[in-house]
Amino acid sequence: MNNLTQNIIVGSKSHVARSLTLALLMLASANANARVTDAEAARLGKELTPIGAERAGNADGTIPEWTGGLPQRKTPRGDNPHATDKPLYAITAANLAQHEAHLSEGYKALFKTFPDYRMPVYPSRRSASYPQWFYEATQRNATAVSLTGDGFGFCCAAKGYPFPIPKSGTEVMWNHIMRYNTKGYRGFLDSAATAADGAYVVERDYVELSYAYNNIKSTVDSLRGMNLYAFTKTVSPPNKAGEAHLLHVPIDRIKDQTGVWVYSNSIGRARRIGEVGYDNPLFDGLMTHDQLDMFNGPLDRYTIKLVGKKDMIIPYNSYKLYDPTIKYKDIVTKGHINQDLARYELHRVWIIEAEVRPGFAHRYKRRTFYLDEDSWIVHVQDIYDERDQFWRTAESHSIAFANVPVVVNGVQVHYDLQSRRYVIINMTNEERKLIEYDWEADPGYFTPSGLKRFATTSQK
Repeated sequence: MNNLTQNIIVGSKSHVARSLTLALLMLASANANARVTDAEAARLGKELTPIGAERAGNADGTIPEWTGGLPQRKTPRGDNPHATDKPLYAITAANLAQHEAHLSEGYKALFKTFPDYRMPVYPSRRSASYPQWFYEATQRNATAVSLTGDGFGFCCAAKGYPFPIPKSGTEVMWNHIMRYNTKGYRGFLDSAATAADGAYVVERDYVELSYAYNNIKSTVDSLRGMNLYAFTKTVSPPNKAGEAHLLHVPIDRIKDQTGVWVYSNSIGRARRIGEVGYDNPLFDGLMTHDQLDMFNGPLDRYTIKLVGKKDMIIPYNSYKLYDPTIKYKDIVTKGHINQDLARYELHRVWIIEAEVRPGFAHRYKRRTFYLDEDSWIVHVQDIYDERDQFWRTAESHSIAFANVPVVVNGVQVHYDLQSRRYVIINMTNEERKLIEYDWEADPGYFTPSGLKRFATTSQK
């Protein structure tokens, strides 16, 4: 099963102590599901940006005012709008103490684990921007959308961030899950899971994905509860190639079932399979299913708490990690990625704590998510094991595209501090073509019969 399939496939419901847990959850959800007032919503596009971030910079001027984000323009592949920026400073083990207040526990652990680890910190560039229709939809959602029942779904929106002025941690996480990635995309994405000695094999996947939600043409009625449709397949290495998957993914993945079909050459037909997800392991155990995309849900196994906001150093505008002149051997190095190619900036983030609910199980007992206020993307994640001991950390190296007004979380690095190994996903440097954004197809394209065609057609 390829990593893109695993990104979208979600798990089946747990029934352990479910009745009591859900009863308590529904009570908590009702208390947290306060509506945004008209006066609060009127702040969007004024002192708040159109998607709910604070427009102003911070008090000491180290985070600038948001002035509209990266201007839309035609650019060649590999264009870096901030190429002339120089690092303000680099954090190393020697000066770590001076910067700990702005670092996650995961970054502190990386410095302690790898003496050569460093973080180049650049000027903060608030480059996030989105289409005007998306801003308008988000504005409407502010007073119209609310969590449904137990918080595992929401009503009623077809596009835009559902909760631009969130009242709970659950609403914040929904903004990440339902964020704008254009109408869809297709292309090749590459990943590499490292061994302790730094060795790795590149896995190459091809995906065609079309969003029902966040399509300008969509309405609540036309969605029919669906989020997206996708075909995915692994192309190489040979021992992983040969299977293709079709996915029909609903918004509420607890109430509605995710449709998953698989095609293999040995069978010669598409067949429907059961769902997998949650803490099922990926990449030689370096990740879990729900850790892909930093977090892809569902939300039912965790109690989710909104801690607040804070200025934090996170990956941002990491254009070098997408540069087609840079090869994978220059990125994927022993212990951690080549930090000379990474870029970190100071940004305001939402901090969310998630802890496994009583009666439910997950190998990650506790997780802390750090979401960028300008994109609602989880940029950093800290992970604790079943003994509540720090275990893993993950980071998302986002970039903004000038050709298409969107921010993508793209390259993600997931570190296991105990084994000193990591996996990096969604690389495109060595691909002949960049991912094609704003690609779309009708739901009727994504059928079990279409899966065979997709699986047996060679993409270039």
